[in-house]
Amino acid sequence: MNEYWGGEPLVIRDGKKYYPSSLALDGIVAEQDRHIVGILFYEITDQGYEIILLEVFRQFKGIGTALLKQLQEIAQHNNCHRIYVMATNNNLDTLRFYQRKGFVIYAIRVNAVAQALAIKPTIGLIGEYRIPLRDEIDLELLM
Repeated sequence: MNEYWGGEPLVIRDGKKYYPSSLALDGIVAEQDRHIVGILFYEITDQGYEIILLEVFRQFKGIGTALLKQLQEIAQHNNCHRIYVMATNNNLDTLRFYQRKGFVIYAIRVNAVAQALAIKPTIGLIGEYRIPLRDEIDLELLM
């Protein structure tokens, strides 16, 4: 959590805080050769299954796809037909990943990261590809 996310809590949508290390969230772990290679934490809400954190430690190996597929199976088994996630404007690889998996953008909250920064100042101001961190983008997959 410290290396990839600047420590806890994770702060998303309207300043809501999450503490994945507390194990209070449901999750899926991907392992290879007794090493954790990916994690997916999610929350079940009245709107569907919300991905809180999807982190892959060996990219471009199908791990994220496998984790997402397992979540889809869990959701469908529980008669849920919607998975949604928030990404930030600077996270182009994440936006690409979800859109390639069938997710569509359904909302953008301009300058929403300012609220998260007030709660968690360790969030970096410049993200991937030197793009300033600013907006929250919501994506959803309807199944």
